Amino acid sequence: MDQINLDRFYERLNYYPLSLIGIALIGLLGYSLLSAAQRKNEAVRLSLGIVVLVASYEFFAGFLASQKIVNNWVYNLFNSHVSAILFFLLLRSFLKRKNHKKWVSLLIVFFLLISLILHSSGFVHYNDSGEYILFLNSVLMLGCCGLYFFELMTLDEFLEIDPLKEFSFWATTATLFYFSSSFMIYISYEYLYTHHLDICNMVIEIPRNMSILSNFLLCFGIYSVLISDRFQIEIIHV
Repeated sequence: MDQINLDRFYERLNYYPLSLIGIALIGLLGYSLLSAAQRKNEAVRLSLGIVVLVASYEFFAGFLASQKIVNNWVYNLFNSHVSAILFFLLLRSFLKRKNHKKWVSLLIVFFLLISLILHSSGFVHYNDSGEYILFLNSVLMLGCCGLYFFELMTLDEFLEIDPLKEFSFWATTATLFYFSSSFMIYISYEYLYTHHLDICNMVIEIPRNMSILSNFLLCFGIYSVLISDRFQIEIIHV
């Protein structure tokens, strides 16, 4: 095994992993300041889990790439599966109707089952570009976002509140924009990387910036709970 070259790793560090790490650390700090009861809030726990997970696997994947080690498996496991499931669970926590919550749970099982079949059959491999799994979880995720906005427009309890002051609205909107803007890029990533590297380097910034924005909003949700408790100012309701 070649010796670890930290210089190459430091050279690869840029605004993207550093921003995600910074948001994760800030999120952990905010969560540590919450009361025991507030930490049990499902949306808060899932939000923290997402920001910490994303920062961790991006940092690790960047380290592997700097050492010239294939890192596709990191994204296929943590981005396409673990992170996606956490987003599914977060969206499910926002839904009010029990049957809609059950639908999301069924979609998670369906997604994992299809992924297992595709991997077991050899149609996809854990170390490939993962575009088929990314396309599948993106489509299902957009469907879950649609369920939330359907409830937002039809349920009486939503009609009586200002959605702009609801954390669920902003988190779902960020999730919607992230997955809708990035899944077309991810499914064409291998082709762009092979044949149009200049275009690839340009468009890959879109999902990166959307990821930072999404993580920032999730982290902001954690601090909204803290601000509401400490200063009696409710910026958004979590």
